[in-house]
Amino acid sequence: ALIALGNTLEALAGVWLLQRNSQFDVNLHALRDYTSLIFWGGCVAGLVGAAVGPAVLLVAGIFTPDIYPLQTLHWWMGDVLGVVLVAPLLLVWHQFPADRLDYKRLPEIVLLFGLAFLAGNILFMGWLADSFGLYAQHFWMFLFVAWAAVRFGAHGVLLLLALIASQALFGAYRHTGLFADDLLRTQLVNFWLYIVTLSVVGMMLASYIRAETLSKQAIGKQEAFFHLISDNIDDFITVLDLQGRQIYSCPAYNKLFGQDSSPDKLDCFAEIYADDRERVRAVFNEVVKTGIGQRIEFRFVLPDGSLREMESRCGVIRDAEGEILEVVVVSHDISKRKQVEMEIRNLAFYDTLTQLPNRRLLEDRLSQAMLASKRNGSFGAVLFLDLNNFKPLNDTYGHGMGDALLVELAQRLSHCVRKVDTVARYGGDEFVAVLSELGEKRVNAAQEALGIAEKMQAALAVIYTLQYTNDEGEKVAVAHHCGASIGCILFTGREASQELLLKWADMAMYHAKKNGGQKICFPENCEDVTQSGQFSVPVFH
Repeated sequence: ALIALGNTLEALAGVWLLQRNSQFDVNLHALRDYTSLIFWGGCVAGLVGAAVGPAVLLVAGIFTPDIYPLQTLHWWMGDVLGVVLVAPLLLVWHQFPADRLDYKRLPEIVLLFGLAFLAGNILFMGWLADSFGLYAQHFWMFLFVAWAAVRFGAHGVLLLLALIASQALFGAYRHTGLFADDLLRTQLVNFWLYIVTLSVVGMMLASYIRAETLSKQAIGKQEAFFHLISDNIDDFITVLDLQGRQIYSCPAYNKLFGQDSSPDKLDCFAEIYADDRERVRAVFNEVVKTGIGQRIEFRFVLPDGSLREMESRCGVIRDAEGEILEVVVVSHDISKRKQVEMEIRNLAFYDTLTQLPNRRLLEDRLSQAMLASKRNGSFGAVLFLDLNNFKPLNDTYGHGMGDALLVELAQRLSHCVRKVDTVARYGGDEFVAVLSELGEKRVNAAQEALGIAEKMQAALAVIYTLQYTNDEGEKVAVAHHCGASIGCILFTGREASQELLLKWADMAMYHAKKNGGQKICFPENCEDVTQSGQFSVPVFH
């Protein structure tokens, strides 16, 4: 009863020790699970049974105290061997390996265990000693254990170990084979070490192969998942080496650039618009250097010469040591988004009819011109234009004809100014031009502003040939004459606010219109405008 109690306590101690490890898997899928079972459930827990069993037998007088240490060692070795052979066999085989032991593999199973049984009898039972005696060595069984580990996993290894241990133990009992005199010489210590070593090596190999197989399966699933995404996604996925050459490109990318063949080692920067290429290359080099992903917008040049606006995000692939191996780039076509943004910007800052800047953008351009004038001391000017003879066209032929006139008129005005200047539609038939960088002398600035204003009047005075559709559906050409009254005010950054400049230019325009139209009017100076509102044409006009 006491021995049974000791054995029970040993089993409970083993279970308690193993349960303390939350990562322990009773299916022994990993090598650490097997080694934990052997160490905690066998070596450590076996001390409990080895302490109780021999002590009970010693008290009962079964053996003398002088052999108590050896009996304790044998008891512990027996318990450990039981855990090494029997416990894993029960834990692993409670799940039948249908995938490894199907009927198609039955011939291989029979061959493995048949040869192992024959080899075991030769090694441990003394079979064919005259023929194989010189070659019957312990290491032959490692061949069969390795075979079982590779082809049948832990299930095959444990079943084969049970067969080998049974044959070796039976041979030692009959005093035949390799362990014939082991009982007398080492008290079966050699047998114990051999079986434990064979078990650990076999399970180690089986666990490693299982881990490799699971890893390959996981990688295969990831690759299949990746290809499923890359083959069906609208975005463009490319993998580059550290020199920027393509290693992989998804089907969408190949379709975009017409690359039916493998894109291996193609220079991806060659497909980028020339103005963006160096900027993209610099971002790529920064990613390779730091390993930190980046986002960038650029333009692709397609084979037909057209451009695509792209937004790309890139990251790195590292090896197990953290070294950067490759760069993954996921690009998204943002051409439509850019087009929408441009349309929104046009609606916000440009007149929808003439495509000239509207009041909001005019205020921004005037503010910039005033800041530039304040910074460099040069003069600027504001020209305020009001069309003459526009209302009769609208009243006679309708707003469609009026709109057509405004579109052509806007084009003519745009051709009259410099690149640094701005022409904006102020509202209705009123336009404003902001002139910058007219020089540091007021007289010279006024002369240049007057020259541009006269150029505008001359351009607007050319007859407009417009077409409209009459009630019969016929297109009728209409010739129309339209001019403009222009008010002009010079400024430097120190003189006035935007509101005041526009007010002065507006007052100058009305003064020109009041005096017969088709005039260009300058105030004498700012003080005259603010105090008396009197205007006069400068001497050079």
